[in-house]
Amino acid sequence: MLLRSGIPGDFASRVERLGGTLLRTMPEIGVAVTNGLTDEAASKLAKYNDVAGLDRDLEVQWIPPLESFAVEATDDPGGESDQSGASAFAAWQWNLRQIAADQAWLSTNQGQGARVAILDTGIDPLHTDLAGKVDVAASASMLSFSPCDGLFGIPDQNTIYDFRFHGAFVAGVVTSNGVRIASVAPDATLIGVKVLSCLGSGSFGDVIAGIVHATSVGADVINMSLGAYFPKNLPGAGQLVAALNRATNFANRNGVLVVASAGNGATDLDKDKNFTHVPSQSANVLSVGATGPFQQMNFDQLATYTNFGVSGVDVMAPGGNFQSGGVIQDGIRSVCSSFSIFFGGACQTATRNVNLIGGNGTSFSAPHVAGTAAVVKSQFPSKGPSQLEHCVFKGADDLGKPGTDDQYSKGRINVVGAAAC
Repeated sequence: MLLRSGIPGDFASRVERLGGTLLRTMPEIGVAVTNGLTDEAASKLAKYNDVAGLDRDLEVQWIPPLESFAVEATDDPGGESDQSGASAFAAWQWNLRQIAADQAWLSTNQGQGARVAILDTGIDPLHTDLAGKVDVAASASMLSFSPCDGLFGIPDQNTIYDFRFHGAFVAGVVTSNGVRIASVAPDATLIGVKVLSCLGSGSFGDVIAGIVHATSVGADVINMSLGAYFPKNLPGAGQLVAALNRATNFANRNGVLVVASAGNGATDLDKDKNFTHVPSQSANVLSVGATGPFQQMNFDQLATYTNFGVSGVDVMAPGGNFQSGGVIQDGIRSVCSSFSIFFGGACQTATRNVNLIGGNGTSFSAPHVAGTAAVVKSQFPSKGPSQLEHCVFKGADDLGKPGTDDQYSKGRINVVGAAAC
């Protein structure tokens, strides 16, 4: 629920008198989460003068329930400091070359000192390519509930470990050790904030709490490779969207650039005025669509699945483009979490997880932008979120019609161009 100013001192007792429990408060943005209130009790609570709005929280499938991933096993290490020696780079990582990330390794601070929070299904701080990259002390699970604990007997709710694979994959695009895979910002630091269960679902309250937490522990960039598409008049969603806006505004005011995936609905968001995609269309969020090749040609074409349109997408980045007749190299390669329960142990190797997986989606275009922003932050530590965003836009390669257009928006990102801002 939304409160007009802070959390009243007697708020928990009010909720208890009405038969509920106060689960979580976020005084920074005037949001509280309760449990156990009947509709009648909630209606009574909403009548207090200091309550601005109240809706039931929604459990949302923020990432697709089924995704196209392939496991690739190998034990050949790389490890050159500029990451060109990463064993997957030359054959698989067209995405990094397309945005000049490899050129930036040699000419920038590579994200050193920048902190990127990954709000997702968790992270794998033990993976060969993520070991030492994660600030574990700042990382946290914000899940208020996970069905995976009971379904699979795993400690999903109370650990940062990624039992799906999505969060670790996203993290590896931002930064890595350059053993199996190269990354956009090799020297950046990661903060893992679990807001989704191993099924890829989670509540608005958990996502909002994740934004507040990431901001409070000093993130410079928040990456949210997650999203949901809502009718603007959906009953019960208005106050939730408003609460999410409060959180993204809070992050922005406190110096954090929020980056989110634009969605995989192949929708022209300029024409579809009856729906909203969150969090990519929330306040002060940089929204990222996807490009990808077909048969390793036309690397800058729009991916077949990506949402587009200047009202909903700010910039494009590689997301991969698996489609019939294409080749597996058209996807994106990244970390395969050793905690994943979805690959039959294929990611749990004796060599601690040198395995990779491949996939595609705007989920994987967003961390390219988050990594680019981290590189800019390392070059210009005093730049705030609007300035980082400006540099990302200014450095992008102009594709399609000259200037901002309804297909590529402000263009496809270029790390070297952004870092030269």
